[in-house]
Amino acid sequence: MRPPGAERDSGFVLVNALVIVAALAMLATVLLVRAEGGRARLMAGLEADQLTLALDAFDALAQTHLARESVPDLVLPALPLARGEVAGQVTDLQGRFNINWLSDPDNLWAAATFERLLRQLALPPQNAEEIRRFLQPGAMGVQERAAWLRLDPPLDPLGGPLLSADQLADLPGLSPRSYTRLRPLITALSADSRLNVNSAPPEILMAILPDLPPAALARLVAARAQEPFVSVEAFLIAARLEAALDEEAEEDPEPALLSPDQLTIHSAWFRIDSEARLQRMSARRSGILFRQSSGRRPEQVWQVTWRP
Repeated sequence: MRPPGAERDSGFVLVNALVIVAALAMLATVLLVRAEGGRARLMAGLEADQLTLALDAFDALAQTHLARESVPDLVLPALPLARGEVAGQVTDLQGRFNINWLSDPDNLWAAATFERLLRQLALPPQNAEEIRRFLQPGAMGVQERAAWLRLDPPLDPLGGPLLSADQLADLPGLSPRSYTRLRPLITALSADSRLNVNSAPPEILMAILPDLPPAALARLVAARAQEPFVSVEAFLIAARLEAALDEEAEEDPEPALLSPDQLTIHSAWFRIDSEARLQRMSARRSGILFRQSSGRRPEQVWQVTWRP
């Protein structure tokens, strides 16, 4: 026979045991969740490192190509990874119009060329003046500065050459449509860089050769595809601009006219855009390379990576 109160004590013991078991189960669950979270973070970190290494490898491959080849634009095939791929392209920036030429108010040739380019693209002519004022220190008016100060976050541009043509995307007077049409044809390089006539697209050639008939321009582009120009002089002769060579010989050539000093047949500035993908993650990278001469490995000027 059990002593009085024994059943009640047994009930308390059972309840306490169940509470302890529940607490231990909860603790075990918390520890498992934390362990799983730590494992997931570890795997994400490893995958991010793999993506970075893949982008580094693509950069090295592109630099090797540029050291060996003079091909202006190069789309490299997708390279397989263990659980994904990496792909990208190299773009010759000196075939584009350098908007930093517009930061010099005395560069009348650049201003006239840019206006012709906008007309070809059916863009508002006032965009040319807005971009020039944006680039030239002290040229922006009070109302234009007020438009920038109303942005979120507010900006107050000082003027001067840009690091990237992407900065024009925030220009209040430039519509997204205009920016989208203009962006593939422009770049932002050192203001003393020259236009490569061997890699400039037809739109740029048309802007610098306003008096050349379309049929003659088409023949010039076709001939260039067969054999690139061996000199700036050869290009000017093919473009029926022998007079530009005479202008160069003069002491004070007309500043708004095309001059051999504004052209080149080789490029030193290139852009690399690449993307690496794994099963669940991806990363992108853009960078600028400078190649001092053909046959030399280019140097990295700047680089931006977007990681997961």
